[in-house]
Amino acid sequence: MKITNITPYVIKVGSRDQLLVKVETDAGIYGWGESGFSSREKTVAEMLKQFSRFLIGQDPMNTGRIWQECYRSHYFEGGRVTTAAISAIDIALHDIKGKALGVPVYQLLGGKQRNKVKAFATVPCDTNEVMIEKAQKIKDLGWDTIRFVGYGIDDYMQAGEMVWEPLPSIAKTAEMLVHAREALGHSVVIGLEYHHRLSVAQAASFCQKMPRGTLDFLEEPIRDETPEAYEQLRTLPTCHLLSVKSSTLSGSLCPILSAEFSNITA
Repeated sequence: MKITNITPYVIKVGSRDQLLVKVETDAGIYGWGESGFSSREKTVAEMLKQFSRFLIGQDPMNTGRIWQECYRSHYFEGGRVTTAAISAIDIALHDIKGKALGVPVYQLLGGKQRNKVKAFATVPCDTNEVMIEKAQKIKDLGWDTIRFVGYGIDDYMQAGEMVWEPLPSIAKTAEMLVHAREALGHSVVIGLEYHHRLSVAQAASFCQKMPRGTLDFLEEPIRDETPEAYEQLRTLPTCHLLSVKSSTLSGSLCPILSAEFSNITA
C-alpha cells in the first residue's frame, strides 16, 4: 500500500477556521487528520504540500518512520507549524492503519484506559445576565462542568485585533465568575480559559480578586515557553492549573509534568 495523494482543506466550522487533511492510498483506503493550529491554518496547509513531495509513494503503515522524516528531514527541525502539520498527517495515517487492520485506532495506541471521558461545555463571558442564562441552560441539560472564557477574548479574536489589553478583562471576568458561582451553586465544576494571555503577576492578581472556591480550575493563563513561570504561578492560585495544551512535543511537557507545575493536563 502506497500514499497517492495528500489534500489539505481549510474550512469554516462555526465561527472558527479548521484545517483537515485527507491522505489517500492506492488500496482505496483513505484517512482523515486534523491540525489544531488556530488562526494559522493556511500556513500549515502549505507545509502539508511540502510534506507531500516526499510522502507520496511511501507506505502509510510506517507511521513512526514518517513522523521522524517529517520532523528531522529539514535543516531547521521542529516548530509549531511543522508539528501541527505532522500531527495532521499522523492522525490520518493512524486512521488508515486502523482501517487496514480492521481495528479502532485506540487499539493501536495501547488499548482503552477507560470506558468514558469526562467532558465540559464552554460558555463565553458576555454580560452577567446572558452568561448565566447560557450556563444555566447547559446545567439543566445535565452538564456538571462548565468552562468560561475570559471576558473580551472571543470578541478580540473574532475582530482580528492585534493588541489585547488584559487588565480590563481581569476585573470583569473575576466579577462575572463570582456571579456564576452564586447562580450555579457548588454542584457545578467551574473553570476558566484565558488562552495564555496573562503574565504571572496578572494571573495572580486575577485569582486574588475572587473568594476561595469561586474557580475550580484555571486553564492556560500564561504561555508555556518557560516551565519556571508555571512554577511561580503554581504557588499562588487556590484552584487547579490546567496547562500544556499548546505544547507540541513530549519533551516540552516533561519539565512541567515532572515538577507538578500543572495538576491537570489537556
